[in-house]
Amino acid sequence: MSEPIKATNKEVTEVTSKKAHCDGPEFSGHPRIYLDMGDEKQVVCPYCSHVFKLKS
Repeated sequence: MSEPIKATNKEVTEVTSKKAHCDGPEFSGHPRIYLDMGDEKQVVCPYCSHVFKLKS
Protein backbone atom coordinates (compact mmCIF):
# COMPACT_ATOMS: atom_id res chain seq x y z
CA MET A 1 0.00 0.00 0.00
CA SER A 2 1.37 3.45 -0.84
CA GLU A 3 1.77 6.14 1.80
CA PRO A 4 -0.25 9.37 1.62
CA ILE A 5 1.53 12.36 0.10
CA LYS A 6 2.61 14.84 2.77
CA ALA A 7 2.45 18.59 2.25
CA THR A 8 5.88 20.21 2.11
CA ASN A 9 4.76 23.79 1.58
CA LYS A 10 2.27 26.07 3.29
CA GLU A 11 0.05 26.90 0.33
CA VAL A 12 -3.56 25.96 1.09
CA THR A 13 -6.59 26.61 -1.08
CA GLU A 14 -10.08 26.14 0.35
CA VAL A 15 -12.45 24.55 -2.15
CA THR A 16 -16.18 23.79 -2.09
CA SER A 17 -15.96 20.47 -3.92
CA LYS A 18 -14.13 17.22 -3.12
CA LYS A 19 -12.62 17.41 -6.62
CA ALA A 20 -9.96 19.97 -7.52
CA HIS A 21 -7.31 20.57 -10.15
CA CYS A 22 -3.78 21.92 -9.89
CA ASP A 23 -1.60 23.54 -12.54
CA GLY A 24 1.24 24.43 -10.20
CA PRO A 25 3.05 27.77 -10.31
CA GLU A 26 3.38 29.33 -13.79
CA PHE A 27 7.13 28.77 -13.92
CA SER A 28 6.98 25.12 -12.79
CA GLY A 29 5.86 23.45 -16.00
CA HIS A 30 3.88 20.87 -14.04
CA PRO A 31 0.89 19.50 -15.94
CA ARG A 32 -2.69 20.14 -14.90
CA ILE A 33 -3.80 17.25 -12.76
CA TYR A 34 -7.17 16.42 -11.30
CA LEU A 35 -7.38 15.49 -7.63
CA ASP A 36 -10.13 13.69 -5.73
CA MET A 37 -10.33 13.83 -1.92
CA GLY A 38 -12.26 10.58 -1.63
CA ASP A 39 -13.23 10.18 2.04
CA GLU A 40 -10.71 12.78 3.23
CA LYS A 41 -11.21 16.52 3.80
CA GLN A 42 -8.06 17.54 1.94
CA VAL A 43 -5.77 16.43 -0.85
CA VAL A 44 -2.12 17.25 -1.65
CA CYS A 45 -0.79 17.76 -5.17
CA PRO A 46 1.95 15.17 -5.78
CA TYR A 47 3.91 17.62 -8.00
CA CYS A 48 4.04 20.82 -5.93
CA SER A 49 2.58 19.82 -2.53
CA HIS A 50 -0.16 22.44 -2.77
CA VAL A 51 -2.93 21.54 -0.31
CA PHE A 52 -6.59 21.71 -1.30
CA LYS A 53 -8.84 21.72 1.77
CA LEU A 54 -12.62 21.28 1.80
CA LYS A 55 -14.28 24.44 3.04
CA SER A 56 -16.35 23.69 6.14
